[in-house]
Amino acid sequence: MLIDVAACCEHHTNEALEHLHKAIGDGDPDLIWDKHPSPLIEALVELFSSRGLLRLDAVRRAVLKWQSGAKFDSGLVPPVRPDGLMARWSSDEKELMRLYLQSLPPAQWTLDDHMMSIDLVVQDYLPADAMQTEAEWLAVRAGMMGKVQANLEKEPTPVQADKILRAMPSTVSGAVQQFGIGGRFRQALDFARVRAVENVRALADDVRHRMRSVVTQDLEERAYGAPPPGTPALESKLLDAMGTLNRDWRRIAITEAGNALNEGLIASLVPGARVKRIEQYRGACPFCRKIDGVVVEVVDANDPDKDGETQIWPGKNNLKRSASPFKRVGGKLVPREPSELWWIPTGLAHPNCRGRWSVVDDGSRPGDDPDFAAKLREILGTK
Repeated sequence: MLIDVAACCEHHTNEALEHLHKAIGDGDPDLIWDKHPSPLIEALVELFSSRGLLRLDAVRRAVLKWQSGAKFDSGLVPPVRPDGLMARWSSDEKELMRLYLQSLPPAQWTLDDHMMSIDLVVQDYLPADAMQTEAEWLAVRAGMMGKVQANLEKEPTPVQADKILRAMPSTVSGAVQQFGIGGRFRQALDFARVRAVENVRALADDVRHRMRSVVTQDLEERAYGAPPPGTPALESKLLDAMGTLNRDWRRIAITEAGNALNEGLIASLVPGARVKRIEQYRGACPFCRKIDGVVVEVVDANDPDKDGETQIWPGKNNLKRSASPFKRVGGKLVPREPSELWWIPTGLAHPNCRGRWSVVDDGSRPGDDPDFAAKLREILGTK
């Protein structure tokens, strides 16, 4: 298939090329449900995913109950209609809204009442505090497993990994208290935490927006008489919307856990350690397949002479770099300079990527934390 971008301007041509090359990394959408290849975070990703999917399904079912009238209580006296603006309502405010909505059948609701019911559901099942806790739990434990990897001579079995994972803290403050972490590793955990929290909060906002859009569309289709034949029921529309949101949640699980694991490992190794990239999983994109097996040296991020082609450091990423080997200059496509192209990042190359590192140095590799390693042996019950 040929795509003619000649009529586009230079900016939009380059934007299209970038999106097309990044889209290659997404692959088959069903591959997102494959288990993560690293035993260090496989269980973590699955648990975070399942808990999130349960929350999202609870939102769908609750929205449907409100819209169908299943929550209507004819014995209630309607209170004065409360303010329906989205906010972080107190418990008392939520109960007042709930009482108001339950006291009227949906046929008597205004459009704003319908929107209020969705806001209530989102605050019931995706409250901001709980979302922050979930995100920090994922990021911190995945990051700690990177430190675990730096202090184990060989990859743990799934049983060992699960035992270690359960002993890891779920907050940055807990990691400081339990293991005395600091320096660049503490910094890596903080960045992982903030990124995960922002993505989870954004998804909660997207859930609210999509549910309101679906319900509004459904109400509009039925507001002027019978909808056209073949119009799907609200339940089907909600299921379709949740299918996309479920994949978004899974993407957060894979991407944030993978990034935190990789950054945690590299931040736990001192300059001189060598690591090998592993990109062996179904659906790996051409770029990831190209860097599979590449061995690079860990260096200090402040080293003025660091080499992005042969070295890695905490925080190395592909921001402001391009996945497309070409760019448009005037009316021509020209090759990009090496300095403009993706290089091997410390974290993941793109969302849904499952790239990871293995330490290729032997047991005397630099960067081991003797105290942390001793605590790991304690957790595993080994000497």
